[in-house]
Amino acid sequence: MDKKNQGSWFLKGIGVLFLLYLSLTVAIKSGYYEAKLSQKTTITNEAIQKFEEDVKEGRDVDITDYVTDIHKDFSNHTTKVGVTFSNVVQNFMSKGISEMVQVFKKLFT
Repeated sequence: MDKKNQGSWFLKGIGVLFLLYLSLTVAIKSGYYEAKLSQKTTITNEAIQKFEEDVKEGRDVDITDYVTDIHKDFSNHTTKVGVTFSNVVQNFMSKGISEMVQVFKKLFT
């Protein structure tokens, strides 16, 4: 029985990690974070308008009626590892590759 060449597990692992890095980068670049911030700003503007209306009408105002803390922390060990890995790959890509290019320039010039 012949074994099929299934490739190196190391290379598969690197491929999976690279895909994870790409997916995190796409999520950041696609504007998902900015859209969430924009939504929070809209909620804040609506709360300010409601506050101003209540003050004009002479109602008792309490800050807890207008401020809502909707922040949910979804971070866990996996997301922290993903962000750390993404930062390491980004540093390698930006610093490591540019240094390699400098070395090749010196070798061939």
